Amino acid sequence: MTILRTLAAALAALLLAAGPAAAVQPAQLTAQDRQDLARVEQYLGSLTTVQADFVQTTNNTDLYRGHFYLKRPGKMRLEYEPPISYMYIADGTWLTYYDADLRQRKDVPLGSTIADFITRANVKLSGDVTVTKVSRGNNLLSVQLVQTDKPNDGALTLNFTSNPMILQSWVSVDQQGNVTQVDLTGIQPGVQLDNKLFIVPRRGSNR
Repeated sequence: MTILRTLAAALAALLLAAGPAAAVQPAQLTAQDRQDLARVEQYLGSLTTVQADFVQTTNNTDLYRGHFYLKRPGKMRLEYEPPISYMYIADGTWLTYYDADLRQRKDVPLGSTIADFITRANVKLSGDVTVTKVSRGNNLLSVQLVQTDKPNDGALTLNFTSNPMILQSWVSVDQQGNVTQVDLTGIQPGVQLDNKLFIVPRRGSNR
């Protein structure tokens, strides 16, 4: 498997994986944890649109750059800079992995993935997602999540600056233990985003 295929597999494991159900162990939340989780819910709920650049590392070795777009509810785009030809697009119904070089795509229902949590209209850190860890340090607040009914599919950790609260990065760990970290830079909330960004290329198209 090439480095680029490994990259795709690592992110796909977070966004597209489907695995057996198992019992999830929720965090034993303190009063401070609950207060901070309420702040996270309020902050994420206030984000209608976001545009940012990102730097992605996989297993602390490979480094890739790209662009992140979010338009809630339901829409998201992760697009890598060349020479990587992959992108991930959520259009409100489907989450699609698209390879422009091969002109191939894979679609799964958005609601069946943890990416749905990021794009949904009402963000709740409960119900179909479970908080398994809350940690703090150096003005950083980290919240680890799993899908409640599919905890073995992997974990997602969201990292925020605490004051002011800004989403800085997320870290995914898949079923094989592969770690993918995405650090956001140049974050612009509240920008105008063209809906064309969230239209998935047709099979056989490189646009």
